[in-house]
Amino acid sequence: METLPDFDVMAKLAQDDPEKFEQLRQQLIEETINQANSGMQPRLKAQQSHIDLIISRGKNPLHTTMLLRDELQRQLARFAQTLQQPSAQENAVITPISSHPKQLDNADKSSL
Repeated sequence: METLPDFDVMAKLAQDDPEKFEQLRQQLIEETINQANSGMQPRLKAQQSHIDLIISRGKNPLHTTMLLRDELQRQLARFAQTLQQPSAQENAVITPISSHPKQLDNADKSSL
């Protein structure tokens, strides 16, 4: 796996050459997923696809960060609930992100 450049180098690359930054980001993600257990790779790819979808909805870097933070908080809450009540998750319904009420609410708020 390629060594990750330090933050300042990555920030400059993102600002000066966004296409090259995105290419490096995708390469590092792919290498990381490929190093994972083969049984986990499909889940990791699905999670990364979900993250990329959220990123694509961001209007600017701050908005993107807030969308990702909100998603992380939702996932942490689900994880905590699963730990506290494991049987409740067995019949859980998965809501697609495009129709998730909080995602739609956040999109409406961000346009203000």
